[in-house]
Amino acid sequence: MSQRRAEAVMQTYLTQVLSNRKFERIAEFAADNMVDHTQPERGPAALEAHARRFCDNITDLEITVERIFATDDTAVGIWRWSGTPIQSWGVSASGEAIYPRIIASIFRLEDDMVVDYQVFVDAVDVATQL
Repeated sequence: MSQRRAEAVMQTYLTQVLSNRKFERIAEFAADNMVDHTQPERGPAALEAHARRFCDNITDLEITVERIFATDDTAVGIWRWSGTPIQSWGVSASGEAIYPRIIASIFRLEDDMVVDYQVFVDAVDVATQL
């Protein structure tokens, strides 16, 4: 695995899969045993379900890639989204909808394929909405 490959995989995920809704591209880089920590199933189907649910919830979704960091076996993509969500990700104590818009996606790769995916939201972004 190379740093360049890890970075390219993250770039493909953010720009092709999420931005352009080319979910079929997931099979090119997700291992059969991949764990997506947001999904009960494994493999490319798990990441596809995650990506589709996210994209389907925001009708006019636009993704802005802020930065991609990569090593030989890890890629971190920091990105933000804009658009009109159908459902919120939660509700604040005052009843306002919460929409974490600054995201960090983290891929761990083995043998050129993603084997682990975790997503984190910016805590300050969320705190300002509470």
